[in-house]
Amino acid sequence: MLKPVNSAPKGFSLLEVLITILLIAVGVLGMVAMQGRSIQYTNDSLHRTQAAILANEMIEIVRASPTTATTGDAFYFSAELPSSTGDCREIGAASLMDDQIACWGDKVRRLLPDAGSDAVSGQFYVCRTAVAGTCGAGAAVEVQVAWRAAGEQCLIDGDADADICTYRVRTQI
Repeated sequence: MLKPVNSAPKGFSLLEVLITILLIAVGVLGMVAMQGRSIQYTNDSLHRTQAAILANEMIEIVRASPTTATTGDAFYFSAELPSSTGDCREIGAASLMDDQIACWGDKVRRLLPDAGSDAVSGQFYVCRTAVAGTCGAGAAVEVQVAWRAAGEQCLIDGDADADICTYRVRTQI
């Protein structure tokens, strides 16, 4: 007695297996790329949050002594991030605001990437202003904080230097 021959294949062909492996590989590579971008966005978010906190701290330092004289009636500091020469845990009353600003500069260097480098440090300023984006005598205070981007460029378009990110805030005293 002859057994009937079943014409339906039992199993997968080599071509089907190769196509399945290709599709899985493309999906896994896409997820790895997405994970890398996610880490970059998370780092950018962290640095922007720290910049906002630091800018608000500087505004509060200025609000604590609003009548303190500024250089040339406009800048509290510009061109280079200040640094402290003493101990920031105890600040004397003799030059309170200058010491607070210098200690703030030390904190910025600790929290924001590459903030102490010459290229980034030159992007910082705190000044009085009457018009947004320009420093001069006025009732408002403008603070700009800068840091080097974690990836190859800042994630917000419009920054003049692609790898130096800035955060600017302006408020009335």
